Amino acid sequence: MVNKLERVVFALNGERYEVSPVDPSLTLLEFIRTRTHFKGPKLGCGEGGCGACVVLVSRYDPTTDEVSDVSASSCLVLLCNINYCSVTTTEGLGNTKDGHHAIHQRFAGFHASQCGFCTPGMCMSLFSSLVNADKENCRPKARDGFSKITVSEAEKAVTNNLCRCTGYRPIVDVSKSFASDVDLEDLGLNIFWNRRGDASVEKLPRYCKDSVCTSLNF
Repeated sequence: MVNKLERVVFALNGERYEVSPVDPSLTLLEFIRTRTHFKGPKLGCGEGGCGACVVLVSRYDPTTDEVSDVSASSCLVLLCNINYCSVTTTEGLGNTKDGHHAIHQRFAGFHASQCGFCTPGMCMSLFSSLVNADKENCRPKARDGFSKITVSEAEKAVTNNLCRCTGYRPIVDVSKSFASDVDLEDLGLNIFWNRRGDASVEKLPRYCKDSVCTSLNF
């Protein structure tokens, strides 16, 4: 007989959830898709290999007084393991009501999404990389409108996300557009400028590292 936990408390896109009792076999992805109004994470392979279900999991460490932010395949994460964590899906970055995040807008503007099934996971993988790069004080200060992430790191940000209908060039261009050392004229076709000589960060949807729902207040 499988024992059930008494209670799990966590935040999902800034909303407090309290689940009691909790089946130890219940995954975070199943809970999100069947018991909440958030439908961003998708069930792809179910084995943590495609990235369609990626979310950001934030956990506060009282010993260091720091918050760790990690991308996770929600199809593999058990709900019982996120007690007192904050989970962010693509809806937590932005939505039609509150306004879309720069990541969403750039995915659309660089033509980096077709069917859109895998896009939410890519957005969260990229966002996780941006968040962790921006938290490192040892890095040089980013140019205005950019992240501290480098082009090399940006290219690797979505390497664990699979897409079956979009060429990876525009997806990588989206990632690189946030890098502080990027040459914007090297980026491909987009709706923000017609000619490479017109490339400018002012024409891109503005990136703000704090415009997300990652509250850990319970």
